[in-house]
Formats: sequence, structure tokens, C-alpha cells
Amino acid sequence: MTAATRTTGAVAALLVLLGLGLFGQAGWLAALLLGVLTGILLAALLHWLVDQGPAPMDGTAFAPPVVQVAQPVAVAAPAVPEVPQDDLPQDDLRAIRGIGPKVAEGLNQVGVTRLDQIAAWDDAQIDRIAVEIGRGAARIRNDDWVGQARALIADRAGA
Repeated sequence: MTAATRTTGAVAALLVLLGLGLFGQAGWLAALLLGVLTGILLAALLHWLVDQGPAPMDGTAFAPPVVQVAQPVAVAAPAVPEVPQDDLPQDDLRAIRGIGPKVAEGLNQVGVTRLDQIAAWDDAQIDRIAVEIGRGAARIRNDDWVGQARALIADRAGA
């Protein structure tokens, strides 16, 4: 407690003592007790307000904790099975229901030109190719491009 705080508390105690003792109906002992109690309480309040002060309001007490976010690990997508393009002619991929001219062009751009490539796709390859050509993987699965490609290859082998 600083000297100013103690002095203010003592002055308040003296004023209460004199006020109650000289002008009030209380006796001198009650006035003394109330004066001392007032001085202690006022000095404690001033000490809390002036000397220690309230908590800073700059937001540092309420700052959220810093959380470290793990960086995603890059996983290589499985590649489409490579078929030598020089040796084999391109198939007409539009024979598969669900593949039109634009989708066939998109497949050709990502390197899918043959039915046997589509027949060899697994789920991961379907997902990757669907993203690359802007088509839904569920649509590729529902139209059963893999099954249709296998059937077309079997028909071609039997003919």
C-alpha cells in the first residue's frame, strides 16, 4: 500500500469519527469503530483500484491459443496403366454409354485412349480420372465404364 492510499484511508476514518462523534447519535466507541472500519475499507478499495489496477483491457488475457496445424502429406496418385501408344491404335471410347464427344476428348487429353486402359481402372484411378476430366466418380461407377469396357473388349475378341 502506498502512502497516499494509507493517508486517504486515515482521513476518511477521522472524518467518520468526527462526524458521528460530534453530530451523530452514536456514542464515542461506536463512532471510533465505524471510523476505523471505514478507513480500512476505503484504503483497501483505493489500493485495489490505484495501486494494482484492474486487469488490462487490451485483449491479451482473451487471446486464443496458437494451434500448430500439420501440413498435409502429398500422396502420389496411382498412374493409369501405361500402354504403348505407338503400337496400338486408339479405340472409340464413345462406344461406352456415358462417354460423349467432350468426355472422350477429355479422356484423350489425360492419356486414356484405349478400352483396355479403362477396363484396368480401380476405385482410386476412377476417382483421379473423374477429377481430371471434370466428371463425377459416382457417375462413372453408375454407368459402369469399367464393366462396359471389359464387355466391349470381350466382344471384340470373340468377333
